[in-house]
Amino acid sequence: MKRVMFVVVSLLLVGTCFAQLQSGPSNTVGYVKTDIPSGTQGTPTYKEFGLPFQFWDVPANNIPTYGVESRKPSDIIGTQANCGTITSADRIARQDGGLYAYRASTACNWTQSLETGATNMDPGRAYWYVNKSGAARTLVLAGQVNNSGNYTTVTCIAPTVANQSVFTPYSWRDSRDVPANQLNLLLDGFLGGALLSSDRIAAQTGGQFFWYRTSDGSWMIGTTPGIGTVTPGRSYWIQNRHLNHSFDYNYVATGVPLSGDDTHDLQVITQPATKKAAKSRVSTD
Repeated sequence: MKRVMFVVVSLLLVGTCFAQLQSGPSNTVGYVKTDIPSGTQGTPTYKEFGLPFQFWDVPANNIPTYGVESRKPSDIIGTQANCGTITSADRIARQDGGLYAYRASTACNWTQSLETGATNMDPGRAYWYVNKSGAARTLVLAGQVNNSGNYTTVTCIAPTVANQSVFTPYSWRDSRDVPANQLNLLLDGFLGGALLSSDRIAAQTGGQFFWYRTSDGSWMIGTTPGIGTVTPGRSYWIQNRHLNHSFDYNYVATGVPLSGDDTHDLQVITQPATKKAAKSRVSTD
């Protein structure tokens, strides 16, 4: 049942951007759907995304092997990317470090360093889907819900010139909208200040950002008091705006429900898995 649920969840995609399913008392799977505007080889479209789930190895029978983790594009993206030559195929590219992968023309097998190298698609990193196919596409990520945090540590480098920022791409592996005050940002070295001096978390799509106002200890969304959230499957910029203050960030979470914020736990349905999933709250860019 656990393995079959991953196949079922791939079929329950009509009209829903985010959903979670539960198979048995301890196995929860979910998916996010990202629409990617049309792009061509000459003018590709770059669509940001992150990895909100844990993903399993998918052998030749196309049924994921529960408990065998994979971080390869071949198992996470599968056959959704358009194959072609190194110049014409769609790509999955990490936003930092230059690693990428694509499906080659011959048999449409995945190739290049993000697939075959020592470092694959790690949780916490942010990625681009590079669309060269000439048509709009839809990317569906389906996997095991694992909200325990404690994964990739990134270094947020300090700017060397006043009033500038250094942007570090990041994405949270969490199936919930997580409030800023539960991301252990301040604990890890994120510094507040005023509107133009505080570090920021900025969405890569939509322009929303939040920061910490030290004058009264308040989180702010743009210029409005409020606790911003990060959304499953999206990627962000951690903006370091403080001279000579680099810090290491690693999202630490226990996986338990978010305290005082039960609205961020999305709908779950239980067996039988063959029934249509209840529609969850839709998350948009």
